[in-house]
Amino acid sequence: MFVTPFVAMRLILASPETDPDSLVLDRIVRESFSRASAEFVVNAAKERAWVETTVDNGSLGEDHDEETFRARVAALSYDASAREIVYRGHGGRVVCARVTDSRFLLHQTRIKPTGRCRLTTSFEHRNDDDGFERVRNKHLVVTLHIGEEVEP
Repeated sequence: MFVTPFVAMRLILASPETDPDSLVLDRIVRESFSRASAEFVVNAAKERAWVETTVDNGSLGEDHDEETFRARVAALSYDASAREIVYRGHGGRVVCARVTDSRFLLHQTRIKPTGRCRLTTSFEHRNDDDGFERVRNKHLVVTLHIGEEVEP
């Protein structure tokens, strides 16, 4: 009998008007993952911004294991004319990061966070119900924290 492993991913797009801390990603990951980092990413041509999270097991060489997840955030966008990643909510506009291009040797897009939008990552162990049984899983949780400085 073929059994499909239980995999769950939950993206929650919290209301920007009511929730200053928005859950960006809640995903089941392998137990071996021990480190996580999250950052803003843009596609300038499509004027889109999102959050990308990478998890790894902390090993080097052949034992290294890594996975990357992308998550859309409801109120996050890329303002191409201002070259800024912007969060629109809380009754205003918050600049999360500024985007620059470097043409030294190779073209490279650099994203410099302003500190007004902080991404945090954590791991949590929870009991999940897949409809048949309860299973203990390790979750990767990414949260976006919006600072107090909001431009009207």
